[in-house]
Amino acid sequence: MRAVNLLPPEEAQRSAARRKRLGFLFLLALYIGALALGYLFFAGRADQAEEDLAAQQATNQAIRDDIGRLASAGNLRNEYRGRAADVSSILATDVSWGRLLNDLARLIPDRVWLTSLTAAATVSDINPGSFGQVTMAGVAFDYPDAASWLRTLDSDRWPAVGAAWVNSTAVEMIAGGVEAVNFSSIGTLTDAAVSSRVDERIPEVPQ
Repeated sequence: MRAVNLLPPEEAQRSAARRKRLGFLFLLALYIGALALGYLFFAGRADQAEEDLAAQQATNQAIRDDIGRLASAGNLRNEYRGRAADVSSILATDVSWGRLLNDLARLIPDRVWLTSLTAAATVSDINPGSFGQVTMAGVAFDYPDAASWLRTLDSDRWPAVGAAWVNSTAVEMIAGGVEAVNFSSIGTLTDAAVSSRVDERIPEVPQ
């Protein structure tokens, strides 16, 4: 059965206009609501960003404070390095004389004895491997005994002394009317003669 509209046409037009206005107001309300939600969302993110910025600024300030407190540590490290360099320079020619003489006492041949020993530690720019010179005078019963002393100096049994030679010999009478060979010899102190005190006196400092 077909519906019959008994309302006048003007009322139908007014009703359609009201529906349009209500639809427009509904869309407008949705738009305003969306704007409000968007504002609240971005305002919340802005507040969080400000909080994060404040926290980062506080962290940066704490780091700057720590750097200021640790500035004296840098000065102390520089002072330590300077003094360590001084100690290294002082001990650059620190020969282990006790070890050198102890090795010498074990190596002197039975028919040879020393009458004098003079040594000096120096650093040579011309010969970086040389740390000084040692001069020794002694007596041997005969030339083969003096030669055995030279072989001892020239061997690797006494690494603290190298490039050694007998530079003079002379036959003389000693007590009891016995002929003997007086000799003098010269050798170079090598890096094996240098002590390790520089490593013991300067401890390692972590970076």
